[in-house]
Parts: sequence; structure tokens; C-alpha cells
Amino acid sequence: MDVVILAAGRGTRLRPLTDTTPKPLIPVAGKGPLLHTLDAIQAHVNRIILVVNHLKESIHKVVGEEWNGRPVTYVTQHRLDGTGGALRLVEPFLRSERFMVLNGDDIYDTDDLHHLTRLVRGVLVKTQTLIKESDTWIINNNRRLIGQTIHYAGDVSAINTGAYLLGHEWFETKPVIVPGKTDEWSLPHAIPQLLGSYVYYAVEAIWYPCGTLDELARAEAALAPKNL
Repeated sequence: MDVVILAAGRGTRLRPLTDTTPKPLIPVAGKGPLLHTLDAIQAHVNRIILVVNHLKESIHKVVGEEWNGRPVTYVTQHRLDGTGGALRLVEPFLRSERFMVLNGDDIYDTDDLHHLTRLVRGVLVKTQTLIKESDTWIINNNRRLIGQTIHYAGDVSAINTGAYLLGHEWFETKPVIVPGKTDEWSLPHAIPQLLGSYVYYAVEAIWYPCGTLDELARAEAALAPKNL
């Protein structure tokens, strides 16, 4: 199975750290989120595709041409037009019928990724109290995705974590603009187009986003070795 890791963003919310270090390599508990993810990938993932742009030479220097025996292919997203735009660039490079897609600047749990890869189609979600208005997943009692909706600050709902198990039918969807943007295409907002024909399941996940200084601090506190 191929895994696509999205690692192209500039990390503007983490400046000045990201002026010299790509966001996926900013250390959290001793190593960057990208390296946590690469080490968490299970044995049945046998090929890695990295989508890069900002400071891509630094990522290539650290990761190299293979990781734990798995070959690494680099795809440059010259125009930063969202996760949907990034994934559409990757289509010619995919070899497996099903493939996993992960955010390169988030940290995921090994067991959750293993669970995800055992599904035919699926997403990792995190149920939590929202701090702002957000697009969230609608999930039935069998953990099947029904669609997306909007929830508001104070609501408890299942949010997207940027981790997916997809098939090539995703590339047949109509591109969807990221809500609130004008020039970025969304990967997850295209999935509801498929739910009438394909079954997608939601896996409740341990997830540490690392896009802001506060998120970095929370991830560090949760993952750093504890003094005994």
C-alpha cells in the first residue's frame, strides 16, 4: 500500500521557526511530526510519497531516498492550492488500489494508523469540544460516515484529523474549495460526493496537530518522556 504524506506548507503560524525549518521537522518529543509519522507506519505500507515545497531540500536531506526500507518518492506542489490540489498531483505516482493520506505536520498513533489501513475506506476523527465554528463529520451508530455539517464553539463533535484511507474514485470527484478560501482545494470536502456509492468508516483517534505554538506545546507535554 502507498502512503501519501502532505508536507508542502509554509507553516506561517509558526514563524519565525519555519523560516529556517520546515514545519514537519520542528521537533516534538525529540523529532519532527513527519518523523513520528514515518516511524508509525505499519509493515503493510510499502511505499512513501512525500508532497513537498517549502524548504523541501531540508526534508529530503533528513528523510532521504528510503525510510525503514521503504522507497520515498518526492512530488513538489509548486502552487500551494490546498490538500485537494496536493493529492491530485500525486495521482500519476500511485501504484496501490487503496492508499493512505496523512498530514505531515500532525502526529498520529501507531495503532490508529494500523486500524485505518485495515478498512476498505475510512478516516481518523477526533471527538472533542469545539473552540470555534468548524466543519465536522456526521457518523451513524455503526461508525459509518454519513456526511459533513457545521458545528459551533462549545459543541462536541467529530473533527477531521487529516488522515484518510482512500481509493482512486476520489480523483473522480468534483474539486471543492476550502470553506473561507478562494484558491485552495479541499481533500475532505470532496469525500461526501462518494458516500452514496462507497462505505467510509470513522476511527476515533489519538491525534496531535502541530500547527501553532500552543499545539506544539500540548503535543510536547503529551509525548515527551516523563521523569520518574
